[in-house]
Amino acid sequence: MAPPRYTDLETLHAHVWDDLEAAAQDPGHPYRQLTFGTVHQNAPDLRTVILRTAHADGRVLQFHSDRRSGKVEALRDNDRIAWHAWDPESLEQIRLYGRATVHLDDDVAMALWESQSPSSLMVFARPSAPGTPLSAPEDGLREAVKEEPITEDDVAPGRQYFAAIRTVIDRLEWLHLHPDGHYRAQFEYPDDHDEFEATWLVP
Repeated sequence: MAPPRYTDLETLHAHVWDDLEAAAQDPGHPYRQLTFGTVHQNAPDLRTVILRTAHADGRVLQFHSDRRSGKVEALRDNDRIAWHAWDPESLEQIRLYGRATVHLDDDVAMALWESQSPSSLMVFARPSAPGTPLSAPEDGLREAVKEEPITEDDVAPGRQYFAAIRTVIDRLEWLHLHPDGHYRAQFEYPDDHDEFEATWLVP
């Protein structure tokens, strides 16, 4: 059975954001693990992150990171970001562009910390920063988070290293490798407006 072919830009726009919002809640969704791009010292840098929250209203995508990481340093130098998602089943690609803000000890950071399970926060309970050289392969985690069940008390020492990364999207591009012909669309969001400008593009 052929996948649906979208012909209305407003319907397509709603479909994309519905998928992103679903991915933030469903660990098995193909958009749950996304590629996140930054620019640091005039060079692009990519890594896979876990999408934690997505809101079509406001065009917000969030994830969390160790505040000592290279990506946080990069965002302090240049707040322009990009996301990439690929669904291997529906053959849809999403690219999103916007700006990011780093939140450490404010309401945004606290809300994200409190919404996560202890097991998803265990990586912050390590004394050494990401990228610290080691003499042998190891995860650097504290012993308290290496045995189930992992509790809130176990991960509490990691709160000091936690950062919420909040991104606001100003452009979205979507590509569908459809069996009846590939097609592509672009959505742009003017500053301070909820509306979007949309157009079909040559794939």
